[in-house]
Amino acid sequence: MERDTLIILLGAEAGDVYVACRDALRAGCDFKIFDGTVPVRNLITIYGRRERHTRARGIRTLGFVQAVDRLASAEGPGEALLGQVGGAGTVWFFQLFLTPDGSRVVACVAVHQAEGEAARP
Repeated sequence: MERDTLIILLGAEAGDVYVACRDALRAGCDFKIFDGTVPVRNLITIYGRRERHTRARGIRTLGFVQAVDRLASAEGPGEALLGQVGGAGTVWFFQLFLTPDGSRVVACVAVHQAEGEAARP
Protein backbone atom coordinates (compact mmCIF):
# COMPACT_ATOMS: atom_id res chain seq x y z
CA MET A 1 0.00 0.00 0.00
CA GLU A 2 1.23 3.47 -0.85
CA ARG A 3 1.52 6.23 1.76
CA ASP A 4 -0.93 8.49 -0.12
CA THR A 5 -3.52 5.69 -0.30
CA LEU A 6 -3.34 5.15 3.45
CA ILE A 7 -3.66 8.90 4.07
CA ILE A 8 -6.82 8.93 1.94
CA LEU A 9 -8.28 5.91 3.77
CA LEU A 10 -7.62 7.55 7.13
CA GLY A 11 -9.27 10.73 5.85
CA ALA A 12 -12.54 8.84 5.43
CA GLU A 13 -12.73 8.30 9.21
CA ALA A 14 -13.64 10.86 11.87
CA GLY A 15 -11.80 11.26 15.16
CA ASP A 16 -8.62 12.55 16.73
CA VAL A 17 -6.72 9.27 16.35
CA TYR A 18 -7.30 9.22 12.56
CA VAL A 19 -6.22 12.85 12.21
CA ALA A 20 -3.07 12.22 14.28
CA CYS A 21 -2.21 9.13 12.23
CA ARG A 22 -2.68 11.02 8.95
CA ASP A 23 -0.48 13.82 10.27
CA ALA A 24 2.23 11.30 11.23
CA LEU A 25 2.15 9.81 7.73
CA ARG A 26 2.30 13.25 6.13
CA ALA A 27 5.29 14.06 8.35
CA GLY A 28 7.10 11.03 6.93
CA CYS A 29 6.76 8.51 9.77
CA ASP A 30 7.52 4.91 8.89
CA PHE A 31 4.56 2.67 8.15
CA LYS A 32 3.89 -0.94 7.23
CA ILE A 33 0.85 -2.97 6.26
CA PHE A 34 1.49 -6.62 7.08
CA ASP A 35 0.80 -9.52 4.74
CA GLY A 36 -2.04 -11.85 5.65
CA THR A 37 -5.08 -11.37 7.82
CA VAL A 38 -5.84 -12.07 11.47
CA PRO A 39 -9.18 -13.26 12.88
CA VAL A 40 -11.07 -10.29 14.32
CA ARG A 41 -12.21 -12.35 17.32
CA ASN A 42 -8.52 -12.78 18.30
CA LEU A 43 -7.90 -9.05 17.88
CA ILE A 44 -10.83 -8.20 20.14
CA THR A 45 -9.38 -10.40 22.89
CA ILE A 46 -5.80 -9.17 22.46
CA TYR A 47 -6.60 -5.48 22.19
CA GLY A 48 -9.21 -5.62 24.95
CA ARG A 49 -6.43 -6.87 27.26
CA ARG A 50 -3.97 -4.29 25.95
CA GLU A 51 -6.46 -1.49 26.56
CA ARG A 52 -6.90 -2.58 30.17
CA HIS A 53 -3.12 -2.84 30.56
CA THR A 54 -2.41 0.65 29.20
CA ARG A 55 -5.16 2.14 31.36
CA ALA A 56 -3.87 0.38 34.48
CA ARG A 57 -0.31 1.59 33.78
CA GLY A 58 -1.41 5.17 33.03
CA ILE A 59 -0.14 5.05 29.45
CA ARG A 60 -1.67 7.71 27.21
CA THR A 61 -3.71 6.39 24.31
CA LEU A 62 -6.06 7.65 21.62
CA GLY A 63 -9.04 5.72 20.31
CA PHE A 64 -8.36 2.47 22.16
CA VAL A 65 -11.82 1.74 23.57
CA GLN A 66 -13.46 2.91 20.34
CA ALA A 67 -11.17 0.64 18.28
CA VAL A 68 -12.07 -2.45 20.28
CA ASP A 69 -15.77 -1.52 19.98
CA ARG A 70 -15.42 -1.01 16.21
CA LEU A 71 -13.67 -4.36 15.82
CA ALA A 72 -16.43 -6.05 17.82
CA SER A 73 -19.15 -4.52 15.64
CA ALA A 74 -17.31 -4.85 12.30
CA GLU A 75 -19.23 -6.61 9.59
CA GLY A 76 -17.54 -8.81 7.04
CA PRO A 77 -15.55 -12.00 6.85
CA GLY A 78 -14.19 -11.76 10.38
CA GLU A 79 -10.62 -11.07 9.30
CA ALA A 80 -8.51 -7.89 9.33
CA LEU A 81 -5.21 -6.68 7.94
CA LEU A 82 -2.86 -5.10 10.44
CA GLY A 83 -0.73 -2.06 9.91
CA GLN A 84 1.39 0.27 11.94
CA VAL A 85 2.63 3.84 11.75
CA GLY A 86 5.51 5.14 13.84
CA GLY A 87 8.97 4.11 14.84
CA ALA A 88 12.04 5.16 16.77
CA GLY A 89 11.78 8.75 17.90
CA THR A 90 8.04 9.13 17.29
CA VAL A 91 5.72 10.36 20.02
CA TRP A 92 2.82 8.09 19.10
CA PHE A 93 2.73 4.53 17.78
CA PHE A 94 -0.38 3.76 15.71
CA GLN A 95 -1.88 0.31 15.20
CA LEU A 96 -4.22 0.06 12.21
CA PHE A 97 -6.92 -2.49 11.48
CA LEU A 98 -8.09 -2.63 7.86
CA THR A 99 -10.59 -4.67 5.88
CA PRO A 100 -9.04 -7.82 4.36
CA ASP A 101 -8.81 -6.17 0.93
CA GLY A 102 -7.23 -3.01 2.39
CA SER A 103 -10.02 -0.80 1.07
CA ARG A 104 -11.07 0.70 4.42
CA VAL A 105 -9.68 1.42 7.87
CA VAL A 106 -11.84 -0.38 10.43
CA ALA A 107 -10.10 1.04 13.51
CA CYS A 108 -6.97 2.84 14.70
CA VAL A 109 -5.26 2.97 18.09
CA ALA A 110 -2.46 5.27 19.21
CA VAL A 111 -0.19 4.59 22.17
CA HIS A 112 2.08 7.31 23.52
CA GLN A 113 5.75 6.32 23.48
CA ALA A 114 7.09 8.39 26.40
CA GLU A 115 8.08 5.88 29.07
CA GLY A 116 6.62 6.40 32.49
CA GLU A 117 4.32 9.23 31.45
CA ALA A 118 0.97 8.98 33.19
CA ALA A 119 -2.28 9.51 31.38
CA ARG A 120 -3.64 13.01 31.55
CA PRO A 121 -7.30 13.88 31.88
